[in-house]
Amino acid sequence: MTYVRETIVTTKNIDGTTKVSPLGIYIDNTKLKIRPFKPSASLDNILRNRSGVINYIDDVRIFAACITKTNINIEFELAKKIDCSRIKNAISHTEFIVDEIENDSDRPTIICKPVNEEMHNFYYGLNRAKSSVIELCILASRLGIIENSKIKNEIKYLEIAIEKTAGEAEIEAWNCVLKYINNYMNKVDKDA
Repeated sequence: MTYVRETIVTTKNIDGTTKVSPLGIYIDNTKLKIRPFKPSASLDNILRNRSGVINYIDDVRIFAACITKTNINIEFELAKKIDCSRIKNAISHTEFIVDEIENDSDRPTIICKPVNEEMHNFYYGLNRAKSSVIELCILASRLGIIENSKIKNEIKYLEIAIEKTAGEAEIEAWNCVLKYINNYMNKVDKDA
């Protein structure tokens, strides 16, 4: 059975800088699969370099910054087995090479072969507020695709966990993404 792990994937841009992207990793038995939509700079980087890093993080501000295109300071360290960087504060990471590509005109599947995995920090368990921020980021990535009324209803439900379990980082990330969504909806309402 396939399930999805929400991660941050780092890839090497053509100019040598690091691209940071929130991407779900599809776990299918023992296979790791990435399925980015086209067009995608991360997809281009993975195809060109035939490698990347899956970063397992618990700082939801990084997810929020990626979705809202907000600049935040992210520290990197060089990966050990491939020519790429990893997020320094990641809990753990997996360096991968491309094993196989299943082409598709909209969303190819990249089958990844892990070449190095490392633990860096303790994992302190699940938090409902962090999960709510991730879900809000996914809703923000679907603006213009799903109806605004559905997004508003989902936000009302997700807010419960924020109010009950969020720390400063989760509140900061939540507010960043909520502002992004509200700005989009206000613009759509004005244009209507």
